[in-house]
Amino acid sequence: MTRMSPGPLRPVSRRTLLQGAGGLAALSVFGGLSGPARAQAAPLLWYSGSATRAVDDCGNMFKAGGGGEIEYYRAGSVKLAEKVEQEARAKQYKADVVDMAIPGLASKWASDGLVLKYDSPEAKHFPADMQLAGFWVPFNTLLVCMAYNADHIKPEEAPKTWDDLLDPKWKGKMTMTDALSSGAALHWYGTIRQLMGKPYMEKLAQQDILVRQGSGDTVNTLTSGERPLAAMILDYHVFGATKKGANLYLVQPEAGVPCTYEVAMVGAGSQNPDGAKKLYDFLISKDVQTMLQEKHYMLSSRDDVPAPKAERGRRPLKEVKLLGATEKEIAKLFADQQQLQDEWTELFK
Repeated sequence: MTRMSPGPLRPVSRRTLLQGAGGLAALSVFGGLSGPARAQAAPLLWYSGSATRAVDDCGNMFKAGGGGEIEYYRAGSVKLAEKVEQEARAKQYKADVVDMAIPGLASKWASDGLVLKYDSPEAKHFPADMQLAGFWVPFNTLLVCMAYNADHIKPEEAPKTWDDLLDPKWKGKMTMTDALSSGAALHWYGTIRQLMGKPYMEKLAQQDILVRQGSGDTVNTLTSGERPLAAMILDYHVFGATKKGANLYLVQPEAGVPCTYEVAMVGAGSQNPDGAKKLYDFLISKDVQTMLQEKHYMLSSRDDVPAPKAERGRRPLKEVKLLGATEKEIAKLFADQQQLQDEWTELFK
């Protein structure tokens, strides 16, 4: 499988991007190959916000099953969304399938005509209120939990509730991901703000939390013990670290855990829509979803994929109270993102 290197991108405000606003520069990455020639000669093109190893495994499975070659561009979801909007404005948007962790923006793209309407037969296996019917389903279910390093914090002393993070003993000992660079982190801010209120966030901001740009940086800070407690972090990053030897545990408070998605969709600019639909069906199929959950710790919402065993604080999805998990709730939070980002900046930056 061929990896595409990210092309040069003109700087764009992440705040503007997460709002789905314009002002994006033109960009072409196909070297002049377009139209029928590309449909016949080129492999399917996948823009992915997933981890490289997970994308590699999906591509290898697709090829082994007779699906053909996949060429992909992999980047964080904010950068990836920026690229899509640039190319759409330049009429160079030709991705066959896109997955990213900003579902609210994906819904906006559906209304703007950037997502091809397609009723996949695989979509029936996902909860109806956790998808935008005919446009996207969860490729990866993202829980934004607390986590701690058990080499530095004893399990009996670890926080159990969101309120526990306000204990003075945790001041200067916490880390979390920047909500201006991570859609999931901003979703956490919006849902916990709804649950606990703005005064809670104001108090949390006084706890001297080390804000890292992405979940990878956050889990590295947690694993090193530099900050042994994560006020919020994506659960699958924690499990990826534990499988490499880190002594980390999740905390999923009974009051609820923010839930969002990395969503998959068919690009409206696809030069090979039949092939794109085939790849989309494949990525949300039982076999692929099972592989991603078992090998890459990415939670699946499919009704026929067995839940992962409970371990290190993780529980099956059906046993967790999910916050902000429906498509309608996600869309509402996305509409409020400017206010949420402004508050986040005022409190934590």
